[in-house]
Amino acid sequence: MIQLTREEAQFHVKLSDRYDPIYICRNAHAYLLTPMEDGWEKVDYYSEAIFDSSGSIRKPEWIYILVNRSIPGMCKIGFTTTSVPKRAKELNQSTGVPTPWFPVFSFKCIGARYLEEEIHQKLEQYRVATNREMFQIDSLTAQSVVEELGQRFIVNIPADIMEEINKVGADDGETSDISAV
Repeated sequence: MIQLTREEAQFHVKLSDRYDPIYICRNAHAYLLTPMEDGWEKVDYYSEAIFDSSGSIRKPEWIYILVNRSIPGMCKIGFTTTSVPKRAKELNQSTGVPTPWFPVFSFKCIGARYLEEEIHQKLEQYRVATNREMFQIDSLTAQSVVEELGQRFIVNIPADIMEEINKVGADDGETSDISAV
């Protein structure tokens, strides 16, 4: 975990005190110490952030490419709104996984669900099953496709997709706890 300056903190997402302490510990990427009048320091925790096309700070999402030595020549390409290591850990807890999945590439973006759809469409000819995120493709080729299509989802998010992202967040009752210091 890294210590932030006040200036650096404005480029991160502050984790609210209303979150469970365990959630904060698992999701904190950095912290800020603020001196208090009583001589103590207040600790605020922050997660990573990314800027959207309007310049607002958002919590990043991730496209990931995972490989498994028991399944050579295939990649799992998906998205997560938490972190890639956490997602790999979730997948590895299944009893149907002979050996662990390993992340070989991750791509930080906004609108990962929509980027994932575009990636899956582009790689359709390599898809093992329509209801699975498995592709008979090498990880370097998959990475190249993610990077190519992903450029639209870093900062210059298309307006129609940004509108859909905001709508989905509102429908889910999500509230962004984004605060600049």
